Amino acid sequence: MTELLITCVKKNTQGIIVQVGINGNIFDVKTIAQKIWSRENTYFTIANGIRVRVFALRHPPNDEPYLTTTTNLKLPNNLKYLPKCQ
Repeated sequence: MTELLITCVKKNTQGIIVQVGINGNIFDVKTIAQKIWSRENTYFTIANGIRVRVFALRHPPNDEPYLTTTTNLKLPNNLKYLPKCQ
């Protein structure tokens, strides 16, 4: 299993993360979620100097995948604070 660092994000007009940057390449959230669920790759990001794991979950109303650094809805998703991918 390969470990990869997510360094930036692209959001849609509603502020939802739709793509992430890894090693200078841009990938859509659905692709990354599938790689997590199939255990092909693991992903992490750096938050306040600490390495945190990225999880793939599904939004309850529409079953769309999304990425987060926590499974606790009360804790912040560190991916939201990454810089915008260029």
